[in-house]
Amino acid sequence: MVLDICITVIVLMVGFNLKNWFGGFSTYEKSVLNKLFFYHFFIGITFHFFIVTNGGDATLYWEFPKLNDFNVIIDTIKSGSASGYIFLINYFPSKVINLSFFTGNMIYTLFGYMGFIYLFKIAKEQIPELDSLRSKRFFGIPIYPWIWFLPNLHFWSCGIGKDTILFLSISLFVFSIYNFRKRWLLLVISLIFSLTIRPHIILFLLVAFGIGYTFDVKLKLYKRVLIFLIFFAGFIAIFPYVLDFIKLENFEFNAIEQYTNNKAAKLNKAGAESGIDISGYPLSLKIFTFLFRPLFFDINGFLAVLSSFENLTLLSYTIFILFRKPFTAFKKANYIIKGMIIYFAIGSLAFSLILGNLGIMLRQKNQLFPLFIIFSLWTISCYIQRNKNYLK
Repeated sequence: MVLDICITVIVLMVGFNLKNWFGGFSTYEKSVLNKLFFYHFFIGITFHFFIVTNGGDATLYWEFPKLNDFNVIIDTIKSGSASGYIFLINYFPSKVINLSFFTGNMIYTLFGYMGFIYLFKIAKEQIPELDSLRSKRFFGIPIYPWIWFLPNLHFWSCGIGKDTILFLSISLFVFSIYNFRKRWLLLVISLIFSLTIRPHIILFLLVAFGIGYTFDVKLKLYKRVLIFLIFFAGFIAIFPYVLDFIKLENFEFNAIEQYTNNKAAKLNKAGAESGIDISGYPLSLKIFTFLFRPLFFDINGFLAVLSSFENLTLLSYTIFILFRKPFTAFKKANYIIKGMIIYFAIGSLAFSLILGNLGIMLRQKNQLFPLFIIFSLWTISCYIQRNKNYLK
């Protein structure tokens, strides 16, 4: 009990002061990060009591290593289960020093908050006119920075499990790829965690940012070709591992179609309350379902009500961005911004084909929307700049 209290206090102190470990934040940005800290940890505590009351994977991830020997965890990893790596990560805090489930959730909440700080740094580095967005409002609310306070972004990035670690890994990857020479260690860490937990995410990132590099006209042709070849080599290296991980024998159209149909059917059955049959949907409706449902006609509980409000906000915000000429903004963007929206498009397409459960969709799209948000901020920034030049 005493150790739990000490660790929790340390986590809170580290989390609150984490912004000061990163250079370049203004006084205003630090005040926003303070608000984001309290908001994120409040949702982290809410997540804990929600799981305690309703159950969830987080309990298994913490209790399994507490109740089993180290050899059992290694055997779980050898069996090909990605959960085995979460058991391994949790083995020391859960079993060796016997921390409580609440303390474990607070540690993971700190990981999620670190992801948000990296996202702030990415936006600050990639969008020169970021401060000008504070005057732009959406339904009377300043878009920046309040877009980062969407509840679903925090709920699935604050509890024990794969989603929080992956959220941090994606943020680390994008942050590191911009300045690889100085941040290579962070990139290696993000690759290791992503490969062990959900290797297809790294596949999406490599493809997206490889394409982003080839589209960046500011780079010399030989540099674009060289960098693309590096990304392509990485893609080839992990591609067989990803196929084995998702149990897909080959990459032929018939095999992919059968896999997506089977996967969607299993996920539909796995959660009957939130399962939906997407097999008869056209592709456009599958993508819409993945990105913006549940909506109010899908409500089956209190969380679905909250998610419906957030999804309606995201739908309205996406329409708002479409009227700000995002394709023009894409042309002007560097390879990092381009890579973000390409990653979002690839992930949305892939997940929309296989997911047939609204609850799982909420978790999976949390791996995509943060990068869409940064691209949307870039789009608004370009729109503001064009209007300034027009007025001149």
